[in-house]
Amino acid sequence: MEEVWNTDRMGRNRKKWTVVGIPVISFVGCLMHFIYDWSGGLTAVGLFAPVNESIWEHLKLLFWPALVWWGLGYLFFLKKEEISAPRWICSASVGLFSGPLFITAFYYTYTGAFGFHSLLLDILSFVLGTAIAQLFGLGLYPKIKTARSWAILAAGAIVLLGAAFLVFTFSPPLIPLFEDPVTGSYGI
Repeated sequence: MEEVWNTDRMGRNRKKWTVVGIPVISFVGCLMHFIYDWSGGLTAVGLFAPVNESIWEHLKLLFWPALVWWGLGYLFFLKKEEISAPRWICSASVGLFSGPLFITAFYYTYTGAFGFHSLLLDILSFVLGTAIAQLFGLGLYPKIKTARSWAILAAGAIVLLGAAFLVFTFSPPLIPLFEDPVTGSYGI
């Protein structure tokens, strides 16, 4: 069944679900910033929450909540509406990659261009990155004419990015993206 963008019930529900995700993911991500310290440094928590102040670790604040949001959207809400699983997976992958890319580019642009660091700008980049991730995925969904093979590649890319977050928590590359600017340390 082919959906008509923004005119049928499915399109409106898909749009509403995705847009509501922006404040929800932003709120959950903000809470996650503190959960590793609140847990007393539990390793299991550190797999999903930042273990230090590096840019890489802070990308977990968007990736994990957005992954859960897209998954819940499919499993519990949108699956009933007969959405296309391959298109949904491809849309999710675009969101899950574009948000972290925006946050990283924003951070290095403003710190490099202006030579200062601002917590307010970091929070702004996180919220904007979340909005970009959700809206790119939403906007792309009706335009994707995909085969199952592309969805498998998109799902594989999501799994690889998730695996990178897990592995680099313990063994990150020794480059600035992974360095805690406060302590100079890497990973746990």
